[in-house]
Amino acid sequence: MSINNRKPVHLEYSSGKSPRQQIWEKIRWLKKFELINLVNELPGTIDRSTTRTYVKSLVKSGHLEPYSGDTYRLVVDNGVEAPRINKKGELVSQGLGQENMWRTLRNIGGGLSYRELSALASTETTQINPESARDYLGNLKQAGYLTTDEKGKFRLLAAMNTGPRPPMVQRIRQIFDPNLGKVMWRSEGALDD
Repeated sequence: MSINNRKPVHLEYSSGKSPRQQIWEKIRWLKKFELINLVNELPGTIDRSTTRTYVKSLVKSGHLEPYSGDTYRLVVDNGVEAPRINKKGELVSQGLGQENMWRTLRNIGGGLSYRELSALASTETTQINPESARDYLGNLKQAGYLTTDEKGKFRLLAAMNTGPRPPMVQRIRQIFDPNLGKVMWRSEGALDD
């Protein structure tokens, strides 16, 4: 376990989806639910307190409303992706930079430099600094997702275009691909969990 009591992402995403994503999908399917029934519908790997905390966060964000007693109703369905919110119900932006860079790599046919990736993947709300782009590209190349041409430009290998979710560079020096649900690369000396 990490210092904040969260499991490393490769363990948390053991089914290929985060606990929040699994909770959100079940909420969208049920539309109206009692908390205990939601907990019982979810895989046993998802902690009851995680479900309760996320439901409370969704109430604070306005996605759910209390209906009666411990029953909740979905009132704002923003689509298939689980809302990225904190415990206060506020939107969070952590991870958006990697999402934007991954999406850009998947959509650009040719190669690009880290500076080009930084510029193309930045948005009004998510600015990507060139060093972050360089690090992300280096990590993806190390994991076998990218190749470089004679000009040093990076290109995503067609076989490594694994899906819409970005490969996650973990603090424990490995890369986890949530599209495949597995660790794709581990640095020598990386922690085993």
